[in-house]
Amino acid sequence: MISQKTFLKILKYLLFTFTFFICCSFQTSFWSVLIDFLPAPQLWLIFIIFIFLKWSSYTAIFYSYFLGYCLTLFTMMPLKLSWLAILSIYGFVWIFKTRIQSTSLFLFSILCGAGSLFYSTLYIILSYFLELKMTDTFFLDRFLQAGMTFLFSSILYFILNHLHKYFDTTKWSSEQRHQFHSDFGES
Repeated sequence: MISQKTFLKILKYLLFTFTFFICCSFQTSFWSVLIDFLPAPQLWLIFIIFIFLKWSSYTAIFYSYFLGYCLTLFTMMPLKLSWLAILSIYGFVWIFKTRIQSTSLFLFSILCGAGSLFYSTLYIILSYFLELKMTDTFFLDRFLQAGMTFLFSSILYFILNHLHKYFDTTKWSSEQRHQFHSDFGES
């Protein structure tokens, strides 16, 4: 029998992975059908930046590599570009995480918008060196995408932060444990 803490960690990873799949599906399929005149926000990037900010470094890096592999299932991005981009985004976020000690929503949104511009620039550079046919630049499209990522980051932040707080096992009180047991029918 597994312990309650282990069960909660497994449940947390499964729920976050399912949420990541929903974000990627919305970004790649649903958005292009409903709103085709605006570029889709990079919801996967918001998700990964949240993971890098809130989770411990080792867990965040390995989990984001798994998400990078999952991302290749939704996009045409090769795995090598996905993993290099995720590692670079981790370095980008780490610089801000170690220097700015704030968890405000506005700072998170700015970091997501700047991260989107950083990712777009990085992807163009990496594509030039690693792919046979370099990706197109589309400056206006990439700036609009960074703006959309900035706008949608606050919505996704509330969802992810709620999930993160619910599964934070270090701060569980007896009342939360009781709520968990009643939610899952345990006594």
